[in-house]
Order: sequence, then structure tokens, then C-alpha cells
Amino acid sequence: MQNSLSVDERLEAQFSSWDIAPAAEIPELLFALRTHGTTITLFKDQVQQAVTAQVTQLEAKSIQLTLQKNYQLGSNPFQFGGKVLCVGYGKDYSISFVANTTAAEVDTIEVSYPTTVRIRKGRMHERFALKVPISAQWNKDNHEVIFGDVMDVSLGGFLGGMNVVSFDNGTRTFQRGEIGQVTLTKPDGQKWLGSAELRRSDRITADKRDPEDIIGPINGFSLLGFAFLFNGPEQSLSLEKFLEGTLETM
Repeated sequence: MQNSLSVDERLEAQFSSWDIAPAAEIPELLFALRTHGTTITLFKDQVQQAVTAQVTQLEAKSIQLTLQKNYQLGSNPFQFGGKVLCVGYGKDYSISFVANTTAAEVDTIEVSYPTTVRIRKGRMHERFALKVPISAQWNKDNHEVIFGDVMDVSLGGFLGGMNVVSFDNGTRTFQRGEIGQVTLTKPDGQKWLGSAELRRSDRITADKRDPEDIIGPINGFSLLGFAFLFNGPEQSLSLEKFLEGTLETM
């Protein structure tokens, strides 16, 4: 019987022609996998049978996957770690990446955050710059309010989101996955209320120094990436109506 392909051989044979996704889009791509509940197929060296899983949690440096019961009970093939190829086939696009298993339990595994993600068919929903200023207020955990200005917006169901720039003096802490109430406000006072989940944050100092090298107060700002969380299609449509006439579409 012919041996199964290794992770590297499978990556080269099946996915080398896929495009490499921009690094800035990786968090959004992974977030979409979790939001959609996309089935992830996992390939490992020396394991004949492919295993499927779903993304259940995103951390700063790792991804938690819950294994589906399609392997022999009590013989988690990832319990000893090793390199794994993860492939997710979505409706609008498919992605693949190689990671290392860092921990495993009975029905869950933890893999390292990918540095390179390959994508096939399509692209992320287009981001639109704003023609008029829109301010954002995000109520983090119902006790800390973050104020900022919306930089751009993407629309399209679960992939809808926005980038917000906010003043940051170094006293705030942000963690991917935090959920809060968001209020968007136009110059004429019109508002849209909803929920948003933080999917990434980048702290930038005014003098371009690495924040880790600064002792004491920081003068700078944070670029925050949010995903809109909709209770139903009506809320998504209400956001699109709110944004009418505010987006640069060319």
C-alpha cells in the first residue's frame, strides 16, 4: 500500500498554486472560520486518515480546534504534537496553512498561529474608505469605553467589519475576542447601535519606537480591527442603510 503524503508533500502538490494572503488579513480569515463554523481538515505525517475539526477559540499566539469524532476513540493522532496541515473549504474562499501542534487533550488540540496562509478563489470583502467622518464608541466589557475614528469599513454578512484608530497612552490592554457594544455616529448626529468583536490591535507610537522599548507613558494610538456581530439580517441591513452615501466605492 502506498504511503500517505507528508505534510510538506501535500502542501506542495495541492496548495502551492494558491495565493498567499496578506499578513494583515490572516486574523480576519481565521476569525471568519470560527464565525462560520467552517470544518477544518487536518493532515499529519504518518497519519493515513484525515481528521476534521472546528475553530473554537483564537488566542494571541495559538488556535484551539475541537476535533470531530471521526477518529478512533482514545487515539488522538495529535497528542504527541508535530506539524499539521490545516485546510478549510468555505463558500466564498478556501484557505490552508501549516502549523505546529502545541497541546492536545481528548477532543481538542492547540496549534500555533500561522505566519503564512494560502487562499484560493476570491478575496476578502472589499474595504471602503469613508467620504465623511464617522466616529466610533466601543463599550468594552460594559465598563471601559473606547473612542475613535473609523478608518474604513467592509460589508458582507459575517465578514463585515471596520478599522478604528484610537488615541492610546499605553494604559489600555486589548485582547482579541473581546466583545462590546458599538455606536457609530455621523456628523449629522445619526447613530447606529450594534455589537462588535475585537479581532486585532496594533499599537503605534508617535515617534515610531517599539512600544516594548518605552518605559512610562506612551504617546501614540492603536489601530483596532473589529468584526460586526449581527443578531439577524435586519441589523446588517440597518448598518448598510446607515452607511449609504458615506463610502468611497471607486
